[in-house]
Amino acid sequence: MLLRSAVWIGLISAALVAASTVAAPDDQTRKDEAFSRAASAIVDRVEREDGFSGVILVARGDKVLLRKAAGFADRERQIRNTPETKFPLESVTKQFTATAIMMVVDDGKISLDDSILKYYPEGPTAWRDVKIRHLLTHSSGIEEQPGTFLPRGDFFRAVQSDGLRFKPGGGFRYSNTGYALLAEVVKRVSGTSYGDFLAKRIFGPLQMCNTGFGEIPNNIVKGYVRVDGELRTGRVQRPDILAAGAGGIYSTVDDMLLWSLAQGGDRLLSSQSRAAMFTDYGFDYGFGVRFSPKFGRKLIWHTGNSPDGFASIFDRFPDDELTVVAMTNAESPTHSKATLLIEGKVQTFPANAMRKAVEQVERLYFGREP
Repeated sequence: MLLRSAVWIGLISAALVAASTVAAPDDQTRKDEAFSRAASAIVDRVEREDGFSGVILVARGDKVLLRKAAGFADRERQIRNTPETKFPLESVTKQFTATAIMMVVDDGKISLDDSILKYYPEGPTAWRDVKIRHLLTHSSGIEEQPGTFLPRGDFFRAVQSDGLRFKPGGGFRYSNTGYALLAEVVKRVSGTSYGDFLAKRIFGPLQMCNTGFGEIPNNIVKGYVRVDGELRTGRVQRPDILAAGAGGIYSTVDDMLLWSLAQGGDRLLSSQSRAAMFTDYGFDYGFGVRFSPKFGRKLIWHTGNSPDGFASIFDRFPDDELTVVAMTNAESPTHSKATLLIEGKVQTFPANAMRKAVEQVERLYFGREP
């Protein structure tokens, strides 16, 4: 009888201990909850004081720590942004273009050492030594083409007369033109449009259901720019002003988290191609991505901007499994500044409201004063 009682007492004690363990949040959970509250307050403050209009997401792995919208998608109609609002990614599109190129490399359809003239023979003879890898790393020497901001057909007529600024592989010059040419390579070797290739090979497999190329379906987001110190109504986003490959993708913060998680594995690319994409080839640039130390950690990042008020930030701290995504539809300058390693130089630049929110939230996460 005593033995039976002792057994029951032991079982009850074990159950109570287990229950208390489940009920009590661990230290990491408490820290995450505290971070979420403080980060949300930061976004509220930057909206209130600096006019931040957009969305921001912070996640460690697939655990979302912050998912918040601010400001208005359409100020005239008083339609607020939500976490589900779709925004143009602008130049963050480039990493999707680079991934598409590496996919057709994995398919055996092209080589990184192929000349661009193999796939774009109508290009000028001055481009004969320009390789696919040079376009990916902005080291082709191709002059940036103002026609990048023309409709697609006019753009390709304009680039045919381009020469080279420097010998291919002999320097760095950021080039929307180069990425537009890469999208054309994808189109020609795959036999399908750039947008359809992305949908079939990237967006679909990753279940990025709210991401696409071209016009945003049922779009309500307007861009807003500062004119004489005041926000003026911009236009509904029109991707046809930027040649495919350099820009033109729209997405949500949730879908961009799926994209970030995919970059840490082999779902889209072979391990060899993924390693190539995230190698620094000089000037702190890989294939469609930038690199910079930040808070003593490795940061893989890119931004996108347009002259119409739209901008985006995609930050990934791979060793910490941390993703920070932000998008905005309004020019909102602040008195704050940000510092990053860009093209081999430490550069300090004015921070708009979106950048200010990202900087303060990241500093909070890594234990720095906002």
